[in-house]
Amino acid sequence: METKIFIQRSLLCLLLVLGTSAILSAQTVSTPIVGFSKVNVPMGTRAVVPGFVKSAVYSGSGLVTGQAVASSGLSPNALKPTQVGTGAPDYPTHYLEITSGGYEGYSFDVSGNTASSVSVSGLPSALNGATISYVIRPHLRIGDIDPANLPDGQVVLNVYNNPNSAATTYLYDAGGNWYDGSGTYLMNHAVIYPGTGISVNNSASAFQINFTGVVKTTKTAVPVYSQASVNLVGPMNPSTSSNLTQWASPLPDQTVANVLSASGDNNVSLTLLTDTGSTTLYDGGGNPLSSVAIEGQNAFGMSAMTSDGYVIFNSPLNP
Repeated sequence: METKIFIQRSLLCLLLVLGTSAILSAQTVSTPIVGFSKVNVPMGTRAVVPGFVKSAVYSGSGLVTGQAVASSGLSPNALKPTQVGTGAPDYPTHYLEITSGGYEGYSFDVSGNTASSVSVSGLPSALNGATISYVIRPHLRIGDIDPANLPDGQVVLNVYNNPNSAATTYLYDAGGNWYDGSGTYLMNHAVIYPGTGISVNNSASAFQINFTGVVKTTKTAVPVYSQASVNLVGPMNPSTSSNLTQWASPLPDQTVANVLSASGDNNVSLTLLTDTGSTTLYDGGGNPLSSVAIEGQNAFGMSAMTSDGYVIFNSPLNP
């Protein structure tokens, strides 16, 4: 059974931010609510959304100029991408998340920084010239998935955040590391984006994955892609169970959302349909639903949308 413990202003919170405290200078990041959860992974396949984020290393507001956002007090190059140099791809180490306004919950990879600005990728042109409130967080990485509870050599992880294919596959090694699908390159630094599901394929006996981190207090906007065979997404809610009462914003037209079973068979337990311009939940027969029970940290499989877009989930503190 999945459990959670929330701790506020605790030693655990201090430990979570200690590793990145050197990045901070003039800006102060407020004390987050942190927690711990366990997710059961039976034999077979389970689709999971990690329910926490990492502590912010920067919080403030700044003017948007193109793909740069004004900041102050950051050490130059503190936010640069990984540089593994082994033939494996590099990944961003941090992301910027907008915390208020019409783009609340949208996040963008950080490509670098100076002492006075942060460079990001993908900022909408509509934000150019605007002042935004934002935080910067380290990315969750597949190497952060608790290796002490994973059976050696018998777990395959599929990460679903690719606009053009089904998933990127990683193999768990007996030495406690994750490698690419061929087993060639060490890939512990690969990113899992907020609200993105991972598919855990387990050929061993049942085990648990432990997640630790910060409870998200803002919305989460998760990109979904029409050309992907499936998009695995879900609310950032570490609770044992939760109720989804509505979409936080309309989904792309004709989206089909399949709630996946947590029993290891990866079967569809419930199909949800969408209506153009509506945030209402509908079952597979087109009947409106007042709420849908979601087992904690379970993922949806979303497909059939006519265009790329976003699914937006409310904070678990404001469902």
